[in-house]
Amino acid sequence: MMKLSFDAEDTKKRIVKIPKTYKLLFCLFFNGLIFAALFYFLIMPQLEIKRQLNEEHAKLKQQLENMVAIKNNMDKFRKEYVQLQELLQQMLKQLPETKDIPNLLRNVSSVGNETRLKIIYFEPKPVQNKEFYAELPFSVKFSGPFHNVGYFFDGIRKLERIINITSFSISPEQAKVSGKLNLVGECTATTYVYLKQQPKKQEKKDEKKDGKGGAPK
Repeated sequence: MMKLSFDAEDTKKRIVKIPKTYKLLFCLFFNGLIFAALFYFLIMPQLEIKRQLNEEHAKLKQQLENMVAIKNNMDKFRKEYVQLQELLQQMLKQLPETKDIPNLLRNVSSVGNETRLKIIYFEPKPVQNKEFYAELPFSVKFSGPFHNVGYFFDGIRKLERIINITSFSISPEQAKVSGKLNLVGECTATTYVYLKQQPKKQEKKDEKKDGKGGAPK
């Protein structure tokens, strides 16, 4: 068998004979390789951790600034909340959440008494649901002098609850006792009810039943 031997002196002489330029390039390459390994395995993970910490710090700083801003404006927010609650109560008076027919009748009758107009009858109509509110129409029949009719409509307009007079008709009537000429009138008015939940849309019925227009069997 062939024996391998290592001659240190011979190797040293060969290394000495290598040009300095090659030696310099080898040193640079070797040092660069070491630096690249250190950068990839040691420095890069540290840089990534630093980047993540910086992002987390920025998020926490922003949250802290937001909380400080909320704290500094807490009194302002409380005042705005109270104002919104007052506004909501005012709106609910104009647009209540229930039909409240008895109270509506009392209001109309009260306006009739104040304007000296006699309310003959009061009749609610079916409710008509809309997107976020419902229309509640009703009919009112009344009698009284001409000017009092105008005062009555003006009093209805000034009520807290929104009431719109959509149509009316009047005709003269001779009073039996006093002989004075009165007007007998009838009007249709509409008030509104706030709906907390939107009304469910009725499911579409089949356009044709009993096999008419359906798929062939």
